[in-house]
Amino acid sequence: MPKGARLVRFSFDESHLTHFGGMWLIQRFCNKLRLRRLIQRYVNVSGRTGTYHPAELIVALLFAIIMGLRRINKTDILQYNGAFLEMLGLERFPDQSTLRRFLKRLAPKSIRQLVRLHDSLRAYLFALPHQRNSLVFDVDSTVIIIYGRAEGARVGYNPKKPGCRSYHPLLCFEEGFQEFWHGSLRPGNAGASTGAVPFLKVCLAKAPSTIARSRMRFRMDSGFYGSRVIRFLDASGCGYVMVAREYRNIKARARACRFQALGNGWQVAEFREKVHHKMKRLHRFVVVRRPIPQDPEDSAQLTLFKDRKYAYHVFVTNLTLSPWRVYRFYSLRATIEKNIREFVYDYPLGKIPTDTWTANVAFFQLVLFAADIVHWFKRLCLPPQYLTTTLDSIRTDFLVLPARLVRESKRNVVKLPHDYHYQREFLDASRKVDRLRLPRNFRVCK
Repeated sequence: MPKGARLVRFSFDESHLTHFGGMWLIQRFCNKLRLRRLIQRYVNVSGRTGTYHPAELIVALLFAIIMGLRRINKTDILQYNGAFLEMLGLERFPDQSTLRRFLKRLAPKSIRQLVRLHDSLRAYLFALPHQRNSLVFDVDSTVIIIYGRAEGARVGYNPKKPGCRSYHPLLCFEEGFQEFWHGSLRPGNAGASTGAVPFLKVCLAKAPSTIARSRMRFRMDSGFYGSRVIRFLDASGCGYVMVAREYRNIKARARACRFQALGNGWQVAEFREKVHHKMKRLHRFVVVRRPIPQDPEDSAQLTLFKDRKYAYHVFVTNLTLSPWRVYRFYSLRATIEKNIREFVYDYPLGKIPTDTWTANVAFFQLVLFAADIVHWFKRLCLPPQYLTTTLDSIRTDFLVLPARLVRESKRNVVKLPHDYHYQREFLDASRKVDRLRLPRNFRVCK
């Protein structure tokens, strides 16, 4: 005998249902930040606005990115999502053509204003929940495959899909809170270190003046190894650890070192060598090697080269830490790989929406802005164990919830599932949003 309801009827008269009920938390958090008002004030978009205010379209795009709509043409499902429209204060969600036209209408000046507002909010919230006195920056690049003839997409080095057009953005994360710090979209044929020095200058310019340069450190892979980047870091007064490239003289010097054995079977050493033959200064190189049979998978990405017995890791650094501590410090950089995967798979960074370079730059910056909104929400409103979780987990636990918006006793009530597993954490987050005490004076960065 079959179980369950057998005779059912269908009705299409409910107007305030949503399967993104948890987005009310994000909406209340953004209201606390006065996000829409700040966008209206500090981001100027020229040209005809049509039915929607530019601030409404920017907030709509940010929310769609956070919700997990992978492409702009997938936003059509929000046209009949009455509760979500109430959340945004819209009568109708903008269709895909409206969103694409808006992105193409954003001038470089407007994009710079949006980025400046993003940076200003990061600085505004930097000291919450507690002040920090040091910074560690992880810098890396990634390849975004582009299908079609998008402007600025070039054939670059991509071993997985050779010959494909792509973009090759630079990204920087702050290690302490895993907060996105700075990003720059580049054509696919740009080398890893192309534009690296100007990029690092911007990263440092965004750092609070209360933190000394000696308390800032950079971690970078071998793609950034070179005299220009290292000269800049030496002059800046910041610490750094960078993977050396597999040059013949570096390999010879590493093999010839006098190694010190560690208790775990690994060996460490160091030597001094020029980064470039035209440089007068000798730099400190740290070598860590391990027997190949003990090669752990989590260290494979750090290996510079191997011989018959050992796998070698070689770093150039200006830190005074012991060689083993230098290695351990750099190995924590593996977190950036998780962050980049999250950008590509959980955020729609891999789904560039237009064929116009400026519009794609605007979308790239919106994705980064949305990522930090989620990060600030995790940091300030969710339990501490959620600080390092991915957006996919946040969506599953809090944002993607069936809900109904009703009016009871002259108040709006969002009805959520009865047996919702994270009910206590949800209500705690709601209370934290209400009690959040933000700094009094909001200042726009220069």
